[in-house]
Amino acid sequence: MVVYRCRHCHRIIGEYGGPWDDPLLGLSKLTPSEQHDMLEDIGPGQVQVNVLCEGCLPIPYDEGLWYN
Repeated sequence: MVVYRCRHCHRIIGEYGGPWDDPLLGLSKLTPSEQHDMLEDIGPGQVQVNVLCEGCLPIPYDEGLWYN
């Protein structure tokens, strides 16, 4: 199972019942460094993907802000 959670407000954004390395998700294509930054083991067969939700992503997008 894959859980998508906002890394800022910690809200659960969504869940996927398959494995984290399912080709449909594309997470296995991340570099090892990106996987280290974004993926977290949360239990047997469970991985959390730390991303930003729409509520925490500043609009307009600014490349100089903390979320990069």
